[in-house]
Amino acid sequence: QRFPIFFEEKRPFFLEGKEIFETPLTPVHTRAIIDPDYAAKLTGKVGRNTFGILVASDDAPGSFSQDEIDDPTIRPGIDRFIDRNAYVGVLRLKRDVGRDSHLGFLATSYQFIEKHNLLGGFDGRLRLSPQTVFSFQVLGTTSRRFFRDADLGRNVYRTGNGFGYSFNYGKTGSGLTYRLRGEGRTRDYRADVGFTRRTNTNQELLTVRYTSESRPKAKLVSWSLQKLSTINFDWQGRLQRLETYPNVTFNFQKQSFLSVYALAGSERLFEEEFGPKRSAAQAGAFFGPSSERQASYQGIEVEAQTQPSKKYKLYLDTFYKWGGFDFDLGNGLRYPRVSPAALLDPRAPLDPGPGNQFFLKATILHQPTAALRSSLDYTKSRLVRRDTGLVAFDENIFALRTTYQFTPFTFARARLDYSTLLSNIRGQFLLGWTPNPGTTFYVGYNNDLNQNGFNPFTSQPEPGFRRNGQTLFIKASYLFRRSL
Repeated sequence: QRFPIFFEEKRPFFLEGKEIFETPLTPVHTRAIIDPDYAAKLTGKVGRNTFGILVASDDAPGSFSQDEIDDPTIRPGIDRFIDRNAYVGVLRLKRDVGRDSHLGFLATSYQFIEKHNLLGGFDGRLRLSPQTVFSFQVLGTTSRRFFRDADLGRNVYRTGNGFGYSFNYGKTGSGLTYRLRGEGRTRDYRADVGFTRRTNTNQELLTVRYTSESRPKAKLVSWSLQKLSTINFDWQGRLQRLETYPNVTFNFQKQSFLSVYALAGSERLFEEEFGPKRSAAQAGAFFGPSSERQASYQGIEVEAQTQPSKKYKLYLDTFYKWGGFDFDLGNGLRYPRVSPAALLDPRAPLDPGPGNQFFLKATILHQPTAALRSSLDYTKSRLVRRDTGLVAFDENIFALRTTYQFTPFTFARARLDYSTLLSNIRGQFLLGWTPNPGTTFYVGYNNDLNQNGFNPFTSQPEPGFRRNGQTLFIKASYLFRRSL
């Protein structure tokens, strides 16, 4: 994938007090601590001062399968990492200033073999007036690790220093509101205890919105007009994306609304983001004579929601986009690359190009009683290349969730997921007892199946159902409370 995907933290230990460590650039995301052998956390507030300390020893970086350890072709490359842990540390300090402002300091450390990272910086939130707020964050990082070198076409072990910034200036009012927001990270910025989607980029956004006066008893409660404009550019001054995104929203009774969006913009891709950069000594990551790609796109989106009764709630979001990029990375055995270069040679360099994309997400929520709650989600995403007319991917995801609350502390939860792209069905069933935060008891069962999928070793189609694995687990925790 071109960029990483953000997943929410769900583990109770890390959830407690997590708001203390949350800042705009996400330099702390505890899912970076994958499999802790031990972890300790101390958080609190004394007067106007808030503090947080987190340390952990993560077993995941040095954990390898027995097959990898026994493989003589793999063992020499991993031998020095086997059973070694990464050590993580986080320090957070924040002081309240005035009635609704604060200034803060944050530092993190991630230490592992051939992967060392230190981060530190300041942030703040300042209320300039009852309607105006300004927030900011500046971070510096230094790392000793492997960095991708596009000029050489390989990874290079070296020291890299980086810088990141974020700001948000917003003014609210009874009718007109606006917000100017921006953030950026240099090429060598690394936050190994946090989450970073993209480096060597800046993104600046301007949002202007007008909202009508609310009339709670009218059929049309309120309406609003909004325009969002975005520009992305790298630290070499090259334009990466330019977009405008106006919309109109109508709010009705019964928690109902209808929003209509228009979309227009352009995007540029540079081959060093995907692989080696072309030179006299090496070929570039892109097929053909050009080291970049550019596409203009337009789109329309409709979003709607209604709750006709307390038992039902419906939600719909759909858009169609003309000119969205197919990055030519392929989408598994079901949807191989469909670019002109790949049709000539499946091993050809990447040949990104524009296509037409359709997206739809629909949700039905049913709650017949206070104890029982169910929802059915359907998501579809499909992109067709313009130059070849072939489908780059077509994904359909179904998700059924049901929860029954027997008592305030005891519940049962079931979830079924089906993906047509992966040909995968997953069932998750959980019985839980949570009498108070930190004290829990869970019994769960997971089942993972493929239907008409592909063999992971031969890549041949496998008709019918094939079980990938099933798990039965019990998890318990008890929080010891002491007063000082």
